[in-house]
Amino acid sequence: MRTKLVAFIFMISTSCFGSIVPFKAEFLMKAPMISINTTREVIIEGNKGSFLFSGKNILGSLRISSDFEISETELSSISYELKSKMLLLNQKTKLEFGEFITSSGTHDWKIDNPKPNINLLDPLTAQIALPFEILKGKKEVKLYLPNLKNGEIEENTFRVVQDDTLIIDGIEYDCVVVQRIREHENRITKYWLAKSLENLLIKTLDDNDDKTVEITMTKLLSFG
Repeated sequence: MRTKLVAFIFMISTSCFGSIVPFKAEFLMKAPMISINTTREVIIEGNKGSFLFSGKNILGSLRISSDFEISETELSSISYELKSKMLLLNQKTKLEFGEFITSSGTHDWKIDNPKPNINLLDPLTAQIALPFEILKGKKEVKLYLPNLKNGEIEENTFRVVQDDTLIIDGIEYDCVVVQRIREHENRITKYWLAKSLENLLIKTLDDNDDKTVEITMTKLLSFG
């Protein structure tokens, strides 16, 4: 039976900044030889926002955070921080966005900020910017991110490929499915955006040869 989300729709209609809605949710991240319960949370204060992605298990911990600025047309990264102490991924990285973009920690580098020609985003804020752009009615979106190792600017193209339905915690979500386009790689990455939750990203599937990473929402704790 289809569950109606009247309360959520009401909160969406009264939220600020249209498509950027505060939320908190639990996710399960599954990868080869590892499974970890994580939490994602977006906090909005005025025209500034913060995004936190964290989790831990007996093998270690993962914490990624970003701060960003919101305008009517785009999101702009302010800072990004990654702290990982897990098997195969021990890393500490901090990005600062200003006149220059600097990286410190595992990889140290500094580049000129390409704005206004290119809006360079951090990897976490990009996960909010993608739904933000799709809500404008776009069928294809280009986002630009720095390579965390060397700061090289990388263009990422995303395309709407289909509609789908996911049932999570007893709730049925109609989703827009977006795929990252890789012309010369045997790798498929797809993103499920829940239409009734302002295109909130509720599932990611990254299939690369024999390695598959899946991150799926298990429980929505708050929205709006």
